[in-house]
Amino acid sequence: MTYKVSCCNDGSNGTVGTILKFDNVTILIDPGWTSTEVSYVDCVKYWSNLIPEIDVILISQPTIECLGAYTLLYENFLSHFLSRIAVYATLPVANLGRVSTIEWYASQGIIGPFLDSNKMEVEDIEAAFDHIQILKYSQMIDLRSKFDGLTFFALNSGVNPGGSIWCISTYSEKLVYAPRWNHTRDTILNAASLLDNMGKPLSTLMRPSGIITSFDKFGSVKPYKKRARIFKDSLKKALSNNGTALIPIDIGGKFLDVFVLVHDFLYENLKNGMFNRLPILLVSYSRGRALTYAKSMLEWLSSTLLKTWESRSNETPFELGGRFEFKVVTPDELNRYSGSSKICFVSQVDPLLNDVFDKLGSMEQTTVLLTSKYNGNQYVPSIMFNQWSKMEKEQGVQEGESLNFAQTVAVKKVRFSTLNAEDVEKFQEMTKQRKIEKEQLKKGDDFRQKSITSFNGGPTSGQNEGAEEQDEDEDEDEDEDPLSSRTQDTQKFQTPVDVILQKTSLLKHKMFQFHPVKIKRDDYGTIFDFNMLIPKDQEEIEETSKSKRRAIIHSDSAHDEDSYDPAKQINKKRKGTPELEMNNFDNLSYLDTSNTVKSRSETNEQLILRCMITYINLESLVDQRSASVIWPSLRARKLIIQGPEEVQDEKLINMLRKKGTDTLVLPLGEDVEFTTTIKTLEISLDPDLDSLLKWQKISDRYTVAHVTGHLVNEKSLVNGQPTSKSKLVLKPMDNITKIHASGTLSVGDVRLVELKRKLTEIHHVAEFKGEGMLVIDDKVAVMKVSDGETIIDGSPSELFDLVKKMVTDMLAQV
Repeated sequence: MTYKVSCCNDGSNGTVGTILKFDNVTILIDPGWTSTEVSYVDCVKYWSNLIPEIDVILISQPTIECLGAYTLLYENFLSHFLSRIAVYATLPVANLGRVSTIEWYASQGIIGPFLDSNKMEVEDIEAAFDHIQILKYSQMIDLRSKFDGLTFFALNSGVNPGGSIWCISTYSEKLVYAPRWNHTRDTILNAASLLDNMGKPLSTLMRPSGIITSFDKFGSVKPYKKRARIFKDSLKKALSNNGTALIPIDIGGKFLDVFVLVHDFLYENLKNGMFNRLPILLVSYSRGRALTYAKSMLEWLSSTLLKTWESRSNETPFELGGRFEFKVVTPDELNRYSGSSKICFVSQVDPLLNDVFDKLGSMEQTTVLLTSKYNGNQYVPSIMFNQWSKMEKEQGVQEGESLNFAQTVAVKKVRFSTLNAEDVEKFQEMTKQRKIEKEQLKKGDDFRQKSITSFNGGPTSGQNEGAEEQDEDEDEDEDEDPLSSRTQDTQKFQTPVDVILQKTSLLKHKMFQFHPVKIKRDDYGTIFDFNMLIPKDQEEIEETSKSKRRAIIHSDSAHDEDSYDPAKQINKKRKGTPELEMNNFDNLSYLDTSNTVKSRSETNEQLILRCMITYINLESLVDQRSASVIWPSLRARKLIIQGPEEVQDEKLINMLRKKGTDTLVLPLGEDVEFTTTIKTLEISLDPDLDSLLKWQKISDRYTVAHVTGHLVNEKSLVNGQPTSKSKLVLKPMDNITKIHASGTLSVGDVRLVELKRKLTEIHHVAEFKGEGMLVIDDKVAVMKVSDGETIIDGSPSELFDLVKKMVTDMLAQV
């Protein structure tokens, strides 16, 4: 069987997606867009040649590296998505992916009321991610009936919340896709699900046809706890003497992890009375949406971490307030917090970075904490990281040490200007026409879906009309007597649902429009009013309900007639304040195209930077040594490395090749075909042959036997009738003399732990002494050199013969 793999290249000379082609299905994995050198128009042009072939899209991480182009594809090729393309990802990837996309698109001016650069709206991003079909870890997606044997599932990658390793299978192939993964725990996530609790590879991932990965980025060899401690020490040093800690961070990626680290730092120091009510500021296009989403994704985080939070105060760090003052601010608002200690997170997209460095980068009390290896898209942090790397090589600077940074940097800053009435009208007409075209396209798809439903036996048009008429009759009856007992009974069993969603509504109210009844409970059960047990007259009940509903019906008009009531006004303000703060916390209405339309342009400016910098590698990625050990243990037929070759770790590739791993680095933009030889056959044993076999038991799970026969291809029988399908059947030999004699073969598994237990039971001293060696009475040693070779070392003696016999008894002779 064959399959093809290609690395997508949109002109950035890097992999921006991987395409898998099987016989009757094409899968696109991680359509990214990360380069500012590739414009929106060029990106659309590149993908326009590929999208018509795509059937399924899989997204593995909530970063623009893996989904930067997804919304762009959905927006420009909507008909393909509505009619054919299915998209799959985990819930955190879908939620935090929205955040990453908003950050990236807002930094490019693609969303927002900008005449020259606007291509879509925030609602379009939401619609694109609403199209994603959410799955859980290890949840099998079965598309065998549609795509001839295609199944896949996701496993935890340990890099970002919801980050996935994909295992994709057909009837003849099994591929593992894992370009980004981490084999150890970090602050909020468990390790990748490549190994079980015993450190052995998962059986579901063993012996794949190929592993698709990348060797361009690796983590630190230092334990994560040590790196976290260095980060906290650097943070404490930066905040001393009214200092500012500035942390450029990927809001959709490592932000939650570092945010929890900062929370732990404050929790530990508050016990000593330090950093009470310390301002924590966030400068981000998506505002506080990442923290809002995090509250609903706790089950995707480490269970150990959740227990730690429960033992402290039963509150998560995402429940803001109390220990620190968290604020979402703009770069212009940073001046309000000058002269005091503060921690400032800033989204690592250039326009925001440049504005924040302009405000804080010239202050000597500012310390920039670099937590990852930055690329050219983050221009100022990449310059700082390059200088730190240079000092590390020349002077042996260690992680966590602070360096002086004084340099004048040329950057691009975004400027806005007002437009005349003609340009504003032109922009409004463009956005209006764009919405009309989308609505027409969606209506056409709805009509197609209804046609399919009707064809498959759904409700006919006559039935729908009858249902509509019946609903209208019921509505008329209710309008005639809005206070009738019939209306009361009907409303009693209906769940209240908001059908009109306001822009100022809380995000949870937009997602869950129903308002369930709150039941009070304590340690002894449900709390209720005993007056409920006292019977009331039916007339009293009806009169009470009528008076309440009259008050609800006339509340609007009464409020209009006399809206001034000091007591009511105070109560209203108190109730509305938390909601107003929450709306401001993650409200993105400033990006609506209905706001004042502006012209967006970039200008070249000089930034004078004079601050401190330090670097701590907090990336949740596997290191080179661990990758060189874990990948060969899966025993893949082919290790496929994403291109280009010049950015991959050549030393690691050569190391794997020396270990016998077949490794290939893919070129960019070319289909590479892989042919898999089928090495397993399904063979049935003839009943006559089965009766002649001598079965031997190995351990507690397997039985083996030596078999000799001739292979026959027979027609399968169903109810005694032959079918078109055939099967292989092994039948006994007609002439026993044709069987060639050969030496015996020992089959089984020598388990040293079991051998030690048996020897201990007969009063021998058996101990493990390094390198997997079992030593018995300091006279005989048993070593497993490999899976197929076990050595018994010692001088000839009664003990040696006993150990040899025990090892032999664990094996079957065939």
